Amino acid sequence: MSVLPAGRRGRTALPTVLAAVVLLTAACGAPASQGGYPTRNIQLIVPYPAGSAIDATSRALVEIVNGEGKLGRRVQVVNREGGAGSVGTTATLSAKPDGHTIGLVPDGPLTLLPRTEKVSYDPATVSVISEVTTSPVLFVVPGDSPYKSIADLVAAAKARPGAITIAEGPLNYAIPAGKFEQLTGTRLKHVKFDGDQATVTALLGDNVEVGVMQLAGGMAQLKAGKLRALAIASAQPIELAPEIQTFNQQGVALEWEAYNVVIAPQGLPGDVQRKLNEGFGSAVKSPKFAEAARKLGLVVSGADGETAKARLAEKSAEAANLIAPK
Repeated sequence: MSVLPAGRRGRTALPTVLAAVVLLTAACGAPASQGGYPTRNIQLIVPYPAGSAIDATSRALVEIVNGEGKLGRRVQVVNREGGAGSVGTTATLSAKPDGHTIGLVPDGPLTLLPRTEKVSYDPATVSVISEVTTSPVLFVVPGDSPYKSIADLVAAAKARPGAITIAEGPLNYAIPAGKFEQLTGTRLKHVKFDGDQATVTALLGDNVEVGVMQLAGGMAQLKAGKLRALAIASAQPIELAPEIQTFNQQGVALEWEAYNVVIAPQGLPGDVQRKLNEGFGSAVKSPKFAEAARKLGLVVSGADGETAKARLAEKSAEAANLIAPK
């Protein structure tokens, strides 16, 4: 048996030892994108307050994501309201792109808000995980309101220009409210609220006469008869609430839809995005979420990230014709 001299044994062993050290160091300090993701619970930022339509959507979805356990860690909803959605959207997109901070946001802060004010993010660079739901907006009134139809509202608005109060707020509500005025030749008194829950409270307290919101935001009160829907801005009546007539059916060519999407900062590692796609995609397409969405008054989408991003770009381009440049 041949034996290497001591000096040669040392020189031969050194690269092996160094390689082992490198491998050990890499294993201990591997970033999320190296297979260890997620290494802690995931924060899902919602840019509107608790009780809003998108908050209810987020919590229903997160319950299923956590129940399925495909991500290996829990997802926690964090409400960061303010700035018509810009505060929470900024917090999401300025986070480290490692998949531990993501957001579920309506399209407004990505498609509309950047056209009216300066924001600190570029919507075109956002990582889109999934489109969760779509939601046409609707006009609602208190259950005891004298307005039973859009025709009633138009007649009253023309009789008292600028006097009838309408609760709106985010651009996804303000734009259809303004478009309604243009189409009907009316003028309403706009009152801004940050979220559906605040609008519902104002309607129930007789502080405003009309509200613009998503079906999910007023579903419980509509079922209880405390609120009444005048019209929904979908192309056709929706299966969830076929009794609500569209604006089109009442002679007003108003259609407007909001999208709720799961997003992450630019630069998300590919394998992290794939894991998030799998976790959220599976939950969105599950029968449990379909049932939860039905109860909340949501239309399930489930479009993948690429399709959702294209739809956002399309709506942003459409908004250029509806919003004066900042």
